[in-house]
Amino acid sequence: MLSARLVLLAALLRDSALTLVTPVDELFAAENKLVQYRAAREIGVRYPTTLVSGDVADLVERLDELFVLKPLGPGNFEDDRRQNVVYVRPVYASDVAGADLLDAPFLAQQLIHAEAHLRVVTVHDRVWVTELDGTGVPVDWREHAPAHHSFQVSTAWPEVANAAGRLAAHLRVGFSSQDWVVDDDGPAFLDLNPGGQWLFLPDTVTTSVAQALADWLADR
Repeated sequence: MLSARLVLLAALLRDSALTLVTPVDELFAAENKLVQYRAAREIGVRYPTTLVSGDVADLVERLDELFVLKPLGPGNFEDDRRQNVVYVRPVYASDVAGADLLDAPFLAQQLIHAEAHLRVVTVHDRVWVTELDGTGVPVDWREHAPAHHSFQVSTAWPEVANAAGRLAAHLRVGFSSQDWVVDDDGPAFLDLNPGGQWLFLPDTVTTSVAQALADWLADR
C-alpha cells in the first residue's frame, strides 16, 4: 500500500505542470555527498580528499592517521522516539581497525583544521555568505551551542560566493544551504543541502532569503 502511494506521489511530483524550487530528481541527486564532490571536481572547487573504503591502510595512506568519518546516508536517527544527530568527529585509524567500514558505508575524509566556518545560502542566482570564527569550535560546529547564534554576515569571501553559486547551478538546485571551511590553504567546500537550515543566521540574511523565495513563488 505504501509503495503504491509513493509511486503516485513520484508521478505527481514529476508533472510538467508543476514548477518547483528544485525539481525532485535534481533534489534527490544533490543530497548525495559523492554527487556533490563530483560536481565540485568538475567545476574546479576545492573539497577535502574523500574516500569510501573498507581498508584502513588505504585510508591512512590517503588521509593520514587522523581523519573524519561522515554518514553517507542520513545524519540523524531515531532511538526510543528521540532524534539523535550523528556529529562529525575526528577518529584515528586505530579507532576503526577491525571494523567493517562497508557494512554501513561512511565517508572517510581529510581533516581540515578550520580557521573559520562558512554557511552559504543560495536562491537561484543570489548568494549570501556568513562566517563563524573557528577558534575553540569543534570540527562539527553544530555541537557547540553558542555557534548556532554566532554567524556573521561576511563580504570577505567573494570567491566562495561565486563558487557556491556555480555549484548550485551545476547541480540544478534552486535553493541550497552550503557548508564551507577556511584554513591556511583557503576555502574548501564541505557539503550542500538542497533543503538546509538558514533561519539561525543573522536577521538581514534570513529576511533577504525569505524575500527571494517569496519573489520566486510570486514569479517576480
